[in-house]
Amino acid sequence: MKAPIDVPAKGDFGAAFGAARLGLVAAEEEEPANILTTPPIAESIEPSPALAERYQESYAHWRKIYPAVREVMR
Repeated sequence: MKAPIDVPAKGDFGAAFGAARLGLVAAEEEEPANILTTPPIAESIEPSPALAERYQESYAHWRKIYPAVREVMR
């Protein structure tokens, strides 16, 4: 991947936090834009070209062997 990874400044992120915020939108009938805001970003990590290339190689290998292990993974 060539996209940077943004690390939030606080611990208020993740699937559970997102689900809680969606629940708040539904329960309070609040405008989603008022609740579903982007958190402050502490750091943005740029991808390493060398690691990205290595990842692509590993992913291509996984895609090649996946049909053989698909049934085991279910």
